[in-house]
Amino acid sequence: INKDFVPIKVYIDKRPDIRERYNMGGFPSTVFLSTEGRIIAGETYVLPERMKLILEAVKNDYKNKKEQVKKIDFKFGEKPKKLIKSELKEDIINEILLAIEDNFDNFYGGFGLQPKFPAPEVLDLLFMQYQKNRNKKYLDMTLKTLDGMYEGIYDKIDFGFFRYSVTQDWKLPHYEKMLDTSAGLLRTYAVAFNITKEEKYGKIAREIVEYISKFLSDQNGGFYGSQDADEEFYQLNAEERREKKHPYIDKTIYVDWNAMMISSYIKAGTILNDDDVINFARKTSDFILEKCYSLKYGLFHFFDGKTNVNGLLADNIYFLNCLIDVYFVTRNEEYLKKINDIAEFILNNFYDSKNYGFFDKTSQEDDLGILKYKSKQFLENSFCAITFLRLYFLTKNKKYKEAAENTLLYFADSYLNFGYFAAMYAIAVDMLLNEIELYSL
Repeated sequence: INKDFVPIKVYIDKRPDIRERYNMGGFPSTVFLSTEGRIIAGETYVLPERMKLILEAVKNDYKNKKEQVKKIDFKFGEKPKKLIKSELKEDIINEILLAIEDNFDNFYGGFGLQPKFPAPEVLDLLFMQYQKNRNKKYLDMTLKTLDGMYEGIYDKIDFGFFRYSVTQDWKLPHYEKMLDTSAGLLRTYAVAFNITKEEKYGKIAREIVEYISKFLSDQNGGFYGSQDADEEFYQLNAEERREKKHPYIDKTIYVDWNAMMISSYIKAGTILNDDDVINFARKTSDFILEKCYSLKYGLFHFFDGKTNVNGLLADNIYFLNCLIDVYFVTRNEEYLKKINDIAEFILNNFYDSKNYGFFDKTSQEDDLGILKYKSKQFLENSFCAITFLRLYFLTKNKKYKEAAENTLLYFADSYLNFGYFAAMYAIAVDMLLNEIELYSL
């Protein structure tokens, strides 16, 4: 490898823009690039013996066809499209709900087969529909899923949820614990407690907070990224675990995931009547404003002693959303000023005012290969619509509503391609049509 190639290891959590563009169908991905950053070849995980063959093949291919390789152009990103003449109707919400019902696992709860991931945004939509029309089937689907996940992918000793289940029945966890997974599930279990008043859901929400506080929190403010998977450790009983070192914690502070957890802490703290939880969320938002934000560059992606990587939509939009939550619980005008500043930054740097929708990144000087192409990601755009609608309800500034509505129209011909993953899109459409003010319920 070192003789003929320049090996580069990319941490996909630290560079989601690279993850989106150079993903070979799963992770880890092994990708061979030309010096211009064009893809020559690639696969997911490659075993050592096969790697030797691929290295030789790529080397020979590049040596013999260098000029042809230089002309390879993997198109990625925005494809010109006309905004369809359409209107946003309740039918959209019903179609997405139907896709969710079609993919619901009546036996084990959850959606799809295996591997089975938590889908907190789907549960948000189902809760929202239940509160709107009291259709009990939506509540039943949600609670069956929450109960199934708790029985299968929940750590009943240290608390907290594992990332996903390898099997359909939730019984074989992938043992990594991720901050973004925890944020989504803290919110859904807290909301379940708020709706049903069943103490078991309140208890799980409190335990998630306890896990995050003990393992994934910095006392100065900020949440850590993840705790490693360690199959051997997590199969020990409580007594045996006391003698073993806990799995490694990635203490990187990712801004988009921190923003998700700030919102969830505020939601859970409010429902559980826990001021300490709300105060830590505010402390974390202040930490990020101090360490990871500038008026000129917006939000940076991660902090590990210094700020790194700016110009990603996810960091800016999720932090804007959580700052709205912080403002609601503090009514501090300083937060409102920051909210307006970040909203303007997003509109000026990510919003496509000509064709509509939000690009996932800004152009950077060192971009090469596919990184030169900007893209409009469906899930991120759905969340942009949600956040800008919240902003409109807060400020009554119509340009925020227009940006949200045009973004939803941009995807009005393609949302069905995403099946039940279109739940956030349905939430945004519902908010627009029915002026539902809070995504966080």
